[in-house]
Amino acid sequence: MLPFEINIDSLVGFGMNFRIDGFRIVYSAVTIFMWLCSTMLTPEYFGRSEGRKRYHIFSFLTMFATLGVFLSADLYTTFIFFEIMSFTSYVLVVHTKKEDAVRAGSTYLAVAVIGGLVMLMGLFMLYDLVGTLRIVDLKEHCGKILSGGEAGEVKRLVASAVTILFGFAAKAGMFPLHVWLPKAHPVAPAPASALLSGVLTKCGIFGILIIVMEIMAGSEGFGIVLYVFGFITMFAGALPALFSTDIKKTLACSSVSQIGFIIVGASLILLLGEECTLAATGTLLYMVNHSMFKLCLFLSAGIIYMKNHSLDLNKLRGYGQDKTFLKIIFLTGALGISGVPLFSGYVSKTLIHEGLVEYIHIAESGTVLLEISEWLFLICGGMTAAYMTKLFVAIFVEKPGKEIQTAEDHDLSTETQNKRKVLHKNEKIRFISYLSALLPAVVILFFGLFPNLFIRGLGVFMGNFNNFSLSGESEEILRNLSIFSLENLKGSAISLAFGAVIYIFVIRRFLTVKDDVKGRIYIQRWPLWLDIEEVIYRPLLLKILPAVLGFVCRFFANTLPEFIARYVMKFSKLTAKIFGNLFDRIVTVTKAKAFKDITDKKHPKLDNAHNKIREIQEKDEVVASSISANLLFISLGLCLTILFLFYLLFLR
Repeated sequence: MLPFEINIDSLVGFGMNFRIDGFRIVYSAVTIFMWLCSTMLTPEYFGRSEGRKRYHIFSFLTMFATLGVFLSADLYTTFIFFEIMSFTSYVLVVHTKKEDAVRAGSTYLAVAVIGGLVMLMGLFMLYDLVGTLRIVDLKEHCGKILSGGEAGEVKRLVASAVTILFGFAAKAGMFPLHVWLPKAHPVAPAPASALLSGVLTKCGIFGILIIVMEIMAGSEGFGIVLYVFGFITMFAGALPALFSTDIKKTLACSSVSQIGFIIVGASLILLLGEECTLAATGTLLYMVNHSMFKLCLFLSAGIIYMKNHSLDLNKLRGYGQDKTFLKIIFLTGALGISGVPLFSGYVSKTLIHEGLVEYIHIAESGTVLLEISEWLFLICGGMTAAYMTKLFVAIFVEKPGKEIQTAEDHDLSTETQNKRKVLHKNEKIRFISYLSALLPAVVILFFGLFPNLFIRGLGVFMGNFNNFSLSGESEEILRNLSIFSLENLKGSAISLAFGAVIYIFVIRRFLTVKDDVKGRIYIQRWPLWLDIEEVIYRPLLLKILPAVLGFVCRFFANTLPEFIARYVMKFSKLTAKIFGNLFDRIVTVTKAKAFKDITDKKHPKLDNAHNKIREIQEKDEVVASSISANLLFISLGLCLTILFLFYLLFLR
């Protein structure tokens, strides 16, 4: 019976714990399904290219690590598999070993490592505060702190939640940690891009759901912060996707935007509390939908790339005019992600929108801002429809124009280029490659045509997640829901209308120009200064911080000890001189006083020679005593100096 746990106490010190419940079963199945479809494309995609065996090895290692994340029952186990997944998937990003792939891989690895270290710090704080990392126990312990704990405990809990969120948000692609997605997806092989976008980002969402449902359950302030970042992520991904002329980069930026929709849904779980049924169901189903969308679209893009060896829309223009099967598959994914009715994307997007409207109605303050956020939700949905229309029209509708050559093309002879064109034109795509993209397209269409099965079946089953459950009253709410009500269809129509306006007046008129010879040309107008990684992160991490920290380290390692040692020596020398002269003065005064009476009683003539001899002896003794005292204090000063340097160098 569900749920049940498997505990391995003797493994990796603290033991490893796994849990089986509705959510974990579904997402384990989604993970395996995605790897199945992705692997179906790899034989034709890689052919006999170098590194295909390496790709398959690290791909399957990544799959097992991903399953470990989803099945983990405590955050310690989650962290272990999370880090394994980060390092094994890095190999997939840099598979081609080209300069841009290596650079994108460095970005991906940096975000993963920094996010993992910050998350580990948060796990330490959380364990120190509540004494456990077992997920099902966190809600009870953290709830007591949030409801009646001391101010210091609440602050520590919030700090640990924020640092844990940082690590999971880095993998999910939440703003401002999203920079790796637009860089890694275009350079990675298409089968890997589908996995990075469709599954690995969901590992980050998995962690965010744990924070929302277990650690910070009932915290409205944390929910508002997540709500704001969700909308920023939604818009920050959709805007560059409109400008992009690279099919995979467009899909990568789209992933950022879709993650924003999911994060908004997760924030509504916190903000709505016990009334979060629609928002929670929509969030869970949106995760599954997004996995299917990106599997379908990225694998379609992979089929297009392996026959054209280009991702540029200007070079792909009109390629799919006679590819009816591929056209239908790509269109299914595009309509699904755009939220068109009768496709599964409409269902999950509508549920989150319903939750958003519900929150606006019950909110006591900030109603105007919340209403603005609803319009932003609809506009971002329209932007999704606009850039997906751009991709579909460019590849499958428009007539091909004269090919625009790139620097890579100029390196090839005319004869080689002509042979390549003829070869690609005559090559047929294998059925198994089509099948890899067709299977997720079928899922998208099936759940769109049978929304009740999607919501009341899969949604309720996924709702069994740790302490969270969509049973009882929640099932009744979902049973009475009319997904195709006039109000819901109106929301979808408004969003799609925004998409039509954006496509006609922004993409067609501002982002393209018409040429009589080359046809319609898509122009890259995205300003370079808006690249957060190049403008902020790389200068900060590779130039500013190393310079500042290097100066500080050099100061403490060299300048400061030298400064201290020099002045300690001067102080020791001055101290020795003062005490040495003082000792000399004391000896002189004592000697003079002690022999004064004896000298007075002696006969002047008889004792004259003796007095001179004694005077010489006394002066010799004074000199000897003075030298001895000076040596004593100088040695003492040197010993203190050496001890101080030893403390600086070895004991600090």
